[in-house]
Amino acid sequence: MDRPHQSLLALSITCLLSGTAVADQAETKGNLKIVSDDGNFSASLGGRIHFDTYLFDSDQVNAISTTEFRRARITLKGDIYDWSYILEQDFAGGSTLDGFRDVYLAHKFLDGEVRIGQFKPFRSMAEMTSSNELTMLERPFSSATGLYDGNQFQQGIGWTGVLDCFTLGMMAFNLRDAGTPRNEGLGAAGRLAWHPVNTDHETLHLGTSISYENANQNSSDLMAEADYAGRRGPSQLMALTPGDLGGDASTAALELAGSYGPLYLQAEYTVGGFEGNYYLTEEDFEDEFGAPAPFPCDPEFGCFIGDQTIHTWYVQGSWMLTGEHKPYSQKRGAFSSAKPSGDGLWGGAWELTFRYDTMENRDFDHLQANSTTVGLNFYANRNVRFMLNYIIGDDDFTGDGTDQLGFRAQIGW
Repeated sequence: MDRPHQSLLALSITCLLSGTAVADQAETKGNLKIVSDDGNFSASLGGRIHFDTYLFDSDQVNAISTTEFRRARITLKGDIYDWSYILEQDFAGGSTLDGFRDVYLAHKFLDGEVRIGQFKPFRSMAEMTSSNELTMLERPFSSATGLYDGNQFQQGIGWTGVLDCFTLGMMAFNLRDAGTPRNEGLGAAGRLAWHPVNTDHETLHLGTSISYENANQNSSDLMAEADYAGRRGPSQLMALTPGDLGGDASTAALELAGSYGPLYLQAEYTVGGFEGNYYLTEEDFEDEFGAPAPFPCDPEFGCFIGDQTIHTWYVQGSWMLTGEHKPYSQKRGAFSSAKPSGDGLWGGAWELTFRYDTMENRDFDHLQANSTTVGLNFYANRNVRFMLNYIIGDDDFTGDGTDQLGFRAQIGW
């Protein structure tokens, strides 16, 4: 972030805190929260730091082992009369606009809230899980890490709420976030989660979601990619709809998850359709997809890319070795992290994790990538966690088999 933007953010926070110094109530339970004396204004300051280390066992692709700040966020949220707001900046994301995450105002409506601004479309249980609550270092392919590549936070209007044992979310959005160029692409998404069983000891979750995106003037390409060896490793392009052709992409998903005592299991199956009807030269095809076309190409026009059907699914789970239980968030329709009981080694909690993840283009032979992950998480306390993942990557299309050892030190408040 440049110096003027840094100064503006610092000035805003300083004015907020100094302007409410005479408030009747100030709390420091997990974060800093200030409420005005009349109760009409409130503000809380939170954040998260995720520092990652990646070590690769490269195969065909020369992946670079490195360290980086995966996330470095400051979150300001609160209420102004009967409206609420959230302003979240991820300094690891780059400049001010590129770093915007949740930035919206909201108002209570029915048993939920209407949101206006930038936030996540309601699709995929993995996507609705907070980055502070992830079981693995990264989300599976049926998320903005893969199927909705690069389209995690969108600008638009939506509603989300809890009705009895159902969690519902709907959003209409533009195909951009704050850091991308203006365009006329549009999309919509909706998700319904049902939790017929949800106690302190066990939870059963079933869900479904749909999504539609239509590229238009100045839209970016609609793509699905598989980072089969983890972040900063090799990536396999699975489907492509050029934005300048005005094509569309749609998905439909089913979710099944549950927990019982210290055991937890979660799975999703998603089918996606990407519009085609365009040609790529043989050189461009190999450049985009990483290998020669698995079908004959026309000598004059090149390789014809028709409509593409993507199937992706994963199954993941964990066992809290120290006996804790993963709670379920009805508001998100997704699981949260277990809270350490303090009885484990070093006073924290230990979690053994696994995941198998796969994505396949059913219209191109052998265009499939898989990822198998085993991991160990240590919760030092409710706010500090350390994560270790070993990822076995497999790209059937190129034959690459790069693996990754990943480590994260994480704090959130």
